[in-house]
Amino acid sequence: MKRLTLLLVLVTAVCFAGCSRDTSVPAASSEIRVLAWAGYEEPDLLAALQKATGLHAVVKTYVGGDQMFTLLTQSKGEYDVVVVDPEYVAKLYAVGRLKPIAEGAVDTSRYFSYFQAFPTARIDGRLYAVPIRFGVNALAYNTKHFTADEVQSYQVLLADKARGHVGVWDWYLPEMGTLSKAVGTSGNPYDLTTDQFSRLEGFMHSLRNSVKTISATPAEVMAGLGSDDIWIVPGMGEIAAAALQQQGKPIDWIVPKEGGIMWVECVVIPNDTRREEAALKYLKWMASADAQALLSQRRAYNSNVPNAAAYSLLSAEQRRALKVNNEAEGEALISRVTLRSLPASPSEQAWQTAWQAFKAGS
Repeated sequence: MKRLTLLLVLVTAVCFAGCSRDTSVPAASSEIRVLAWAGYEEPDLLAALQKATGLHAVVKTYVGGDQMFTLLTQSKGEYDVVVVDPEYVAKLYAVGRLKPIAEGAVDTSRYFSYFQAFPTARIDGRLYAVPIRFGVNALAYNTKHFTADEVQSYQVLLADKARGHVGVWDWYLPEMGTLSKAVGTSGNPYDLTTDQFSRLEGFMHSLRNSVKTISATPAEVMAGLGSDDIWIVPGMGEIAAAALQQQGKPIDWIVPKEGGIMWVECVVIPNDTRREEAALKYLKWMASADAQALLSQRRAYNSNVPNAAAYSLLSAEQRRALKVNNEAEGEALISRVTLRSLPASPSEQAWQTAWQAFKAGS
C-alpha cells in the first residue's frame, strides 16, 4: 500500500510538472531561426508572423553581405531561413549551403514582372531564392539645401555647395556601384574596363574632399541627414528618405539621369535546416501582400517591395515617399535601375582596395 501511495505521488508530481510548464515558450515545432538584415526582428512584424502562421521567429541580425556570408558558412544547423542580397546567392550555392525551393511552393503571381523571373533566383534551372524587398541606391538629399533641378545628375556631388556636406555609407558595393553610374558607365556598372575603373577612381578621389562623414550603418546615415549634419548622400534612396519624410524632415531621394542601382533582399533556406516545413511557411508568408506591406515600413529602414498588391495596403503618404503610387510607377522605377552585383571586372579585391583607399583619403 505504501508503494502504491508513493507511486501515485510520483505520477501526480510528474503530471503537475508537465502541466505547469511555461506555455509562453513556443514548442520546438513552432520556432524558426532567422538570419537577416535589421528590421526583421521588430516586434510588430514578429507578432504578425506568429498570428498568421503560428511561427515564433528567433532573429539574429547582421550588417553587410560579407558578414552574413561568414555567419552562415561558419554555422551548422543554426539557421532555418536567411535573408540575403541576391549577389550572394551564387556564392552560397557554390559552397553548398542552399536547399532548393519547390517550383510553385511560393505564390509570386502579383509580383512586378521583373521579380516574377528574377535573374539570380535560379541556378541550373532550380529555384533557390525568393525576393521579398527591394530599393534604390541613388541619391538622397536635403531639400532645404538642394533643389530638384540641382540633383538631376550625380555631378552635384562635386559642386561647391556640397563640399563638406556629403555623407557616405561604408559599404563599397552600393556606393561604388552608384558612383560607377555617375561616371557614365554603360551596361553592368560592376563590369568595367581598365579605363572605366580608372574614371571611377578619379571621381571617388574628387568626391573625397567633399565628404564629411563615412558611416558604418544606414541608421547612422539617416541620423546625419535628419540632424542636418550632412546634406547629400550617394548610394541612398527610400531606405533613408522615406522614414525621415514621415518624421517631418526635409529629405527626399531621386534616381538621377545617369540611373541607379537596385538592392534586393531574398529569402533562402540553408541546406542544413532542421525545420524545412516551418521555413517554407515563413517564406510563403513573407511573399504575401500583408507581410510585404509591413516589411516596407520597418523602423530600421523603409523600402519598396516586389508584391504590387502590397501597395494598396499602404497610405497615400507612404506610397508617395516610396515613389510608387501604382503598379505602373513601380515598373517604371525598376526600369531605371540596375541590379546590384558582385564585381566582375576588375576583381572583387581590386574594388575593395579602391574603397579602402577612398576611405583613407589616398
